[in-house]
Amino acid sequence: MTQFLTLRFKGPLMALQGPRIDGEPQSLPIPTPSLVTGLIGAALGVSRAEPGRLQAIQDAMVLACVVHAPGIEITDYQIADLSKPHMKGPMWSSGITVVAREGSQIDGLRQQWRPYLADADMTVVIGFGSPAPVSVEHALTALQEPARPLFLGRTSCPPEIPLAGEIIEADGLAAAASLVAQKRTSKLVYLPIELVDTEWGDLPVSIPGRRDWIANRHSGADLYVCREPAGSGLG
Repeated sequence: MTQFLTLRFKGPLMALQGPRIDGEPQSLPIPTPSLVTGLIGAALGVSRAEPGRLQAIQDAMVLACVVHAPGIEITDYQIADLSKPHMKGPMWSSGITVVAREGSQIDGLRQQWRPYLADADMTVVIGFGSPAPVSVEHALTALQEPARPLFLGRTSCPPEIPLAGEIIEADGLAAAASLVAQKRTSKLVYLPIELVDTEWGDLPVSIPGRRDWIANRHSGADLYVCREPAGSGLG
């Protein structure tokens, strides 16, 4: 039996956003390994100046998600002032060009559209391979008393209930997610495709949720199987 940790994502709004091209980030259906890595890192007090520790946490992590309520997607319209000194570095612009963003060298405002999920409710199930820089027990303790405030993707999205769930034991990640789905009415389960035997009706979903913490950029996607959970009261 292996230990897995549950995290409850529930709130009026959560920001599950993927790579952003020209101010329009991709909307994602579930939390990603990079997002959960950031939460655990914040809870542990890991600084952004320690990207190696964050990378090690993400690389050791396996993640599944049980969706109790998928929520409703809404879009927030924003304006970004790229003339501010802290807005530095390369960025994607319209078309296929890359714009050098160097604070006051770029004048004017840029439009942005930020997707959010309203009234969503999900349970993320994570485990760590060996060797791992953190155990599920250590992660749970940190999430119960985090070193820094925790948010559901953005600081404007505080959790409605504590993120820290419980430690469960199961034969594998898929079995752990099934136990979670049986406890509460659930709509969908997302499982890493390499950890399950695919079945008729499974929907493959590619989710860009990997981050190169050292290079500070997105680094890849995970392929999940999305299916209805067995014995969850669906009908």
